[in-house]
Amino acid sequence: MSFTKSFEHKQKLLDAALAEFNAYGYEQASINRILDKAGMSKGQFYYHFKNKEALYFALMDLGVQKKLEYFKGLNLLGDSPGDIFSLFKLQIRYGLAFAMEYPEIHDLSQAFLREKGSPIYEKVMARHDFQDNKVVGQLIEMAHQRGEFRDDLPLPFIKQMIGYMFNQAADFANLENPAEMEQNLNYLIDFMRNGLANSQEIRD
Repeated sequence: MSFTKSFEHKQKLLDAALAEFNAYGYEQASINRILDKAGMSKGQFYYHFKNKEALYFALMDLGVQKKLEYFKGLNLLGDSPGDIFSLFKLQIRYGLAFAMEYPEIHDLSQAFLREKGSPIYEKVMARHDFQDNKVVGQLIEMAHQRGEFRDDLPLPFIKQMIGYMFNQAADFANLENPAEMEQNLNYLIDFMRNGLANSQEIRD
């Protein structure tokens, strides 16, 4: 099998799998349906992926990489538009813009959030360590140096709390309605600001 042909086969599998996982979720997704849609055999599938889990990981890895590349181009570590909580709100707006530009990846993220509590959800969360996001950690450290957080709260606690709340954000957001989702996430950030911000630094 040539390199070009192998790449084409893998891409067909990924495209078919993306549609399958978005439609059925991880547990109900069918390798047979994916192969039918891609027009490929089981032998071709196992040439590229060990099993359904490996295929799912590959899709999630690609989605995370695409989103990181998108946000990297926005230079979030550059000048902040106000305090860190204002920057978080800007991130939400960029996230919604990303969802409109890459709807299939956004749909995969939504489907993944619906897996919460399942073994595959825990495996993906551990694989990407979302609660220890390095960019968010850097932003928090910069805000801490600027005195934007309460003096009585240690930095590790602030990092852990913000990471935890963002990981649970799906519980506060309507994933089916982008406008309502943005509003609810902004409410969550205002809640974080009122609990974590230095009272002298709180801004409208």
